[in-house]
Amino acid sequence: MEIIIQDTLSLYKEMLKLPEGERLEFFTTELIKPFNPMFGIMHSPKTPEALASIPLTGCDSEIKEMLEKLEKADAWNNAKETMEAAAERFERAGIPVPEKVVVGIFLGDPKLLAMSEGYTGVGAIPGYIQIIIAPNEKNLPKLNACIAHEFHHNVLFHNAKWNFMFDVTVGKYLAVEGLAESFAASMFGEEFIGPWVTGVKGEDLETSRRIISKALEVTGFMEVRKYIFGKHPMVPEADDLGIPFCGGYAVGYHAVQAYLKKTGDSIEKATIIDGDEIMKLSGYFDI
Repeated sequence: MEIIIQDTLSLYKEMLKLPEGERLEFFTTELIKPFNPMFGIMHSPKTPEALASIPLTGCDSEIKEMLEKLEKADAWNNAKETMEAAAERFERAGIPVPEKVVVGIFLGDPKLLAMSEGYTGVGAIPGYIQIIIAPNEKNLPKLNACIAHEFHHNVLFHNAKWNFMFDVTVGKYLAVEGLAESFAASMFGEEFIGPWVTGVKGEDLETSRRIISKALEVTGFMEVRKYIFGKHPMVPEADDLGIPFCGGYAVGYHAVQAYLKKTGDSIEKATIIDGDEIMKLSGYFDI
């Protein structure tokens, strides 16, 4: 597998030298250029706001500080090493991986990412991974685990035979997120899993599990996403369900963990097993 780590460090430094009026064009034609096919598939706008990226104007000191933190953490070299190690695990297990993956690390808007500790990722389109991060002491140690999570999405959807928008069920989506976070945990340890899992526990987790257990067969992305994202600002129609923010992510992780312990399957092997089957066999919803 060919791994391309986009040199966004140099690109951001180049952008800062430009007049503010020219930066949006640079962002579109240079910074996110390698991801144009991904944006086309997802039908998503190519703007900093849509990416939860830091504003390109009026934030020069913040951008410089973020770049310094990422450079000090050797983020780009670590991303390459993480991708190589993750790909090797799947190749060793005989699981097909994409021929080429482009990875871009982009600077996040702390306000837009406040509910997820200042970082997030996109990896559902095989061949493309975007990490959006406003680096801080809490999320920098988790950056590599986030990359592993998104790479798992790449591998899963590279092998999936179902249509994400139309065929996805709550069970399948739970598995998508639970498997990705379980893979990240298997590489780096549970202490580095994301806030989309660790932020839902105790009574909130039990409430989420109870509600979701009755909806595993709900089908179609627009309906399914309500059970995954819960009370999320981008999914206001889910407010009445009673599922907390990212409750489905946490439920998916714990269900996959239960499945792995019960069956003894490796996380790599589980990646190509139907998500609905994983949820049924996990025993996590036997309540």
